[in-house]
Amino acid sequence: MEDKFDNITIALAGIIQAISQAREIAQTGKVDEESLQITLNSLFQTHPEKIIDVYGGLTNLKPGLEKLISTLNTKTNAVAQTVHYLHAVMRLQKKIMSSEKISHILIQRINQAKKQVAYFSLTHRNVIASLADIYLSVIKPFRFKFFIVGNQRMLSINENIDKIRALLLAAIRSSVLWRQVGGSRLQLIFFRGKITATAKKLLSQMEGR
Repeated sequence: MEDKFDNITIALAGIIQAISQAREIAQTGKVDEESLQITLNSLFQTHPEKIIDVYGGLTNLKPGLEKLISTLNTKTNAVAQTVHYLHAVMRLQKKIMSSEKISHILIQRINQAKKQVAYFSLTHRNVIASLADIYLSVIKPFRFKFFIVGNQRMLSINENIDKIRALLLAAIRSSVLWRQVGGSRLQLIFFRGKITATAKKLLSQMEGR
């Protein structure tokens, strides 16, 4: 039987990885194309056999696991911002899942976007624009304000904004998984050591392959 904390840690790494990519775009206007594909692809993995299948394998989550460890164990302004974004994503996810109507709309819209991927590439601007619009449509009823701090010049480019919103949608997806496998915000206070140890264990498993 899989350790419960394996799944909790994997989902947390997924959230952190998506948030980190959104921040990178906000600050530099750039993000690794392969990493972006991995994160956006997680949105369309709706019936995985195992949670790690959502991300296409453990190796694809290495950046997220590393950032999760640093987030839980260091105190800098950058880490404080990441923690703020992490809690904001969790709050928003909880609001969305508490509304059956919004949850249904979210699933429908993601399925529609999945069909677009068949015609375009996963990171095509049309697909990303659709995902960004889904993000806007699901948060609008809650009047939820979510601002990513970054370079104003980069944040004035519509394509960057769309990527950030698409990545925040992916972060919400990982937050849904995190709740489903038994994640709770109290664990981030009382089980930081356990989560850190689990993340290090998962990283060591990659190195042993």
